[in-house]
Amino acid sequence: MAVAVKNTPETTTRQPLDSVAVGGLLGALYVLGSLALVFWVIPTLWGASLSAPITSVLGSFIDAALLLLVMLAAGVGLAFLGQRLVGPAPPPGLKAGIFSSLVGLLVIGFLTRLIGVILEGSLGEGTATTGIAITGAAGVGLLALGFWYMLHPAYKRFLIRVEEQGWFSTTAYKRSQGQRVRRGTILGILVLAGCGVYTLLAHKSLETGLSRHWQVSIPFSGGWSLILLPDVQFTVPILLTLASLWLAFRVVNYPVFADFLIATEAEMNKVSWTTRKRLVQDTTVVLVTVVLITVFLFVVDVLWGWGLTRIGILQVPERTEQVGRQVDW
Repeated sequence: MAVAVKNTPETTTRQPLDSVAVGGLLGALYVLGSLALVFWVIPTLWGASLSAPITSVLGSFIDAALLLLVMLAAGVGLAFLGQRLVGPAPPPGLKAGIFSSLVGLLVIGFLTRLIGVILEGSLGEGTATTGIAITGAAGVGLLALGFWYMLHPAYKRFLIRVEEQGWFSTTAYKRSQGQRVRRGTILGILVLAGCGVYTLLAHKSLETGLSRHWQVSIPFSGGWSLILLPDVQFTVPILLTLASLWLAFRVVNYPVFADFLIATEAEMNKVSWTTRKRLVQDTTVVLVTVVLITVFLFVVDVLWGWGLTRIGILQVPERTEQVGRQVDW
């Protein structure tokens, strides 16, 4: 008996961040908004409402400490929320897309500002509207060009390759292998980075600027500037330290370099290390041999010099004593 089966089309639930281009752009905007909230909105609201009462009652140190705690809590909360929005299994290349979109937005912003500065210097006063229009059109054009490139299939393949190398993951590559060499490599990288940060702080290289903040002026705004990095002398060492920690961890988990370190430790394990007693004996033999050879060569040199001088083959110049001269003033 024939049975009719009605095929119903399967519906797939599409996540809002399924597209790498759109998801990367939205993620970059989320990161920029979170940074603005943590480093600009919260300190501004804190200084306008809570800083004066807390300082008058508890002191400036407690006020600064509470502000840092609030900023840290907000940053952790926003990071957790962003992780929940991305989901436990994000599309391949999404994390790399967020990072590349963030870098692209910053580059486009600097290029747009550069165009505005050039127009502001060339057009002169009275043409602010024209300069703003041209600068805005240039920024929109750069954004459109960047988004068009993000939609290209080669861009997604590039992001997937970068993400497969583990730069945006906390998962260790072959965790149980080559641990001693990896730890030594991490320690070496952190020592170099620590020396650089210490030199930066000891020479007070970040305190010689005219402004305590890293800020850029906005064209056609009447001198208004945008703070990109507040308190450079504190934030730059902190950012360099965090970047060094992440770089040290990811370098030893980069597949090619990690395999090299694992092979290095495997070869070192094949080395036959001598015992303490044998090491002392061999060192004593080497030192005694060096001393005997030194004495032998010294005696031979003295005897040959004395003998060749006696028969007239070798002539030794006579030493002349230098007599001090008396100066009459």
